[in-house]
Amino acid sequence: MPGGLAPPPGPPDEAAETERSDGSRPKAGLRTILLPAFIAVAVGTAFVAVFLAAFSTPEPHGLAVGVAAPAPQVQQVRDALDRAQPGAFTVVPLDGAAEAEEAVRRTDVYGALVLGGPGPQLLVAGAHGQGVTQTLTQAFGPVAQQAGGQLQVRDLVPLAAGDTRGLAIFYTAFGVVLGGFLFGITTYQAAPQLGLGKRTLSALLFAGASGISASLLGEVAFASVPAGFWTVAGLVALLALSVAATAALVLRLLGAAGTFVTSVGLLILGNATSTGNLPAEYLPGWLEPLAGILPPGVAVRALRGVTYFEGDGVARALVVLGLWCVVPALLIALLDAAARRRAR
Repeated sequence: MPGGLAPPPGPPDEAAETERSDGSRPKAGLRTILLPAFIAVAVGTAFVAVFLAAFSTPEPHGLAVGVAAPAPQVQQVRDALDRAQPGAFTVVPLDGAAEAEEAVRRTDVYGALVLGGPGPQLLVAGAHGQGVTQTLTQAFGPVAQQAGGQLQVRDLVPLAAGDTRGLAIFYTAFGVVLGGFLFGITTYQAAPQLGLGKRTLSALLFAGASGISASLLGEVAFASVPAGFWTVAGLVALLALSVAATAALVLRLLGAAGTFVTSVGLLILGNATSTGNLPAEYLPGWLEPLAGILPPGVAVRALRGVTYFEGDGVARALVVLGLWCVVPALLIALLDAAARRRAR
């Protein structure tokens, strides 16, 4: 087979499967019949449970919103929001329309209500996604009416023309994470005893190709992630390498069982908390911290930052994703060294 991959299985031979289970038919039945079904059902159930918990009825908690108005009006808005949706919003007082605009563009707040002038105005960043804009419009609409005017919505940071639903970055990250997961599996299936140097070279090749292909699609072909070709390529490559290195480490530690662990940790929890659909403030409390730790969430924030928000999250991504790349490689090197000592 090309690349050293195992050839397709030959004719059925149940006796051989029994031998692989120490000659025990019950063990063979557990390994060959029950185990594959159990793992598949467990992964599928985990996927459904996590994504339903995260997105079936998403509600914000502590979503930062600004209010540019005199202090008494700010307090009135805060009280009105707390009565309507307790705990959903954190109100940040702002000094005038100019500061409100700057706060939205810097992602200090997800939106800002400006009272005074010709009428109540809601400043939003459409780049956060339709869900955030809808949440803010519904929340501030009644507040504006109480203030004596019809709410006017102004989008300061609209989505790219090639990404009208705001999902391009999420799908880009999802595809790269899936590729990294498959790389981690394939590298040990194709060459279980390959040295770390050549395995790292393979990972770098995978990461570089992933970054360039993602940038060609998102930046050139569809104009859905217009942040600069090499900027997108570099961040995507870093995400790909971090996922590939982590998957390789788990497979190196656990063998075939690592497939299940990696599926849950990277594909399910990683993508559910990537904030590609909604900000972390919409996630349940037990999932929200993962958005700033796991590679998908860190990379999605950085890609959104370089595309729309003046590089927000890029510095953090370089550090966090860098650690996800380097630490697994060091641990694999230690495991390999320990295995060589045991062999001697």
